[in-house]
Amino acid sequence: MKKTTLLLLSSAFFLLGGCANNSNNSQSRNDETSSSKKSSTVSETSSNQVVDSDNETTLLSSTWQFDKFTVHQIEAEIDDGQLEVKVEWQPNTEKRAAFSNFGQVKVTQNGQTLSSVEQDDDFDADEAIRDLDLTYRYQNKTNPVKIEISSADGEKHAVSFKLQ
Repeated sequence: MKKTTLLLLSSAFFLLGGCANNSNNSQSRNDETSSSKKSSTVSETSSNQVVDSDNETTLLSSTWQFDKFTVHQIEAEIDDGQLEVKVEWQPNTEKRAAFSNFGQVKVTQNGQTLSSVEQDDDFDADEAIRDLDLTYRYQNKTNPVKIEISSADGEKHAVSFKLQ
């Protein structure tokens, strides 16, 4: 009788342990799926637009909606051998803070991040739409440039263009 009880308890222990392990694996798979969904929210636009030194070139045909902010427009221009980028953005909350509190701008050429020369993120408290002015050293006019804006939760939008 003791052996039977011990055998039943042991079996139940292993059975419950196996079920718990399977539910942990299932939870782990769910976590992987949800994190891959977050990282897969990349919207990229490749443009035939050419940015030169004559004037600012408008790069977006529609706004980019993020959870906590909206990018209304991105303009670019070559000036004094540097790439100037202007991002017109608006926080979706009442929070008065710099763009870096909401998102990040990354500018690359030929797979390498361009060096930032200057960043101006001034805003007037009365402004609904704010300007973020950035200046970068570009490598050459042969390879396209990509501007990627990402939010803290991993959502990304990007646009590529050529230099002339």
